Amino acid sequence: MTATAHALVAGAIATKFSDPASAAILALTSHYIMDSVPHWDFGTNWRLRSKTATGTFAIAETLFGIAASWYFFGGSSQILPFLAAIAGALLPDWAEAPWYIFFATAKKKEPTKNAGMIEKTLFQAYKVQNRFHTKAQFPFGFITQVATVVFFLFLLK
Repeated sequence: MTATAHALVAGAIATKFSDPASAAILALTSHYIMDSVPHWDFGTNWRLRSKTATGTFAIAETLFGIAASWYFFGGSSQILPFLAAIAGALLPDWAEAPWYIFFATAKKKEPTKNAGMIEKTLFQAYKVQNRFHTKAQFPFGFITQVATVVFFLFLLK
C-alpha cells in the first residue's frame, strides 16, 4: 500500500483510540493486514527505476499521506495518538527502506555469503515486511488499495 493509504487508516484509528500505545499497535497491525491485499505502490517495479526516482516518489508521497491524514483526522484526534498511529502504520516500510537504499540493486535480491552483519540484519527486516506484501500492477492494484482504505474507514466510522 502507499504511505497515504496507511496514513489515512492510521488517522482514522487515532480518532477512535486516544491511548497512543493502542493507536500505534492497531495502526501497525493494520499495516500488515492492508499489505496482504493485492496492491500497487511506488515500490512496485522499483528495479525498473533509479533509486533516486523511487526514493523521491516515496518521500513525497509519505509527506503527502501524513498531511492528508492530518487534514482529514487531525481535528478529531489528539496529537499524541495521531503521531503514534502514523508512526506505527509507517514503521514497517521505514524498516525495510535501508535494505533498498544501501544494498539492493536491480540484480541483487539478497545478501551474498560474505555480506556483513548489518546487511544481513537489514535484509531480514526487509524479508519480514515483504512476507505480507501482495503486489498488483496499476490500475488494478490501485483500485484494490482504494477499496481497502474505504473498507477500513467505514469500519472505523
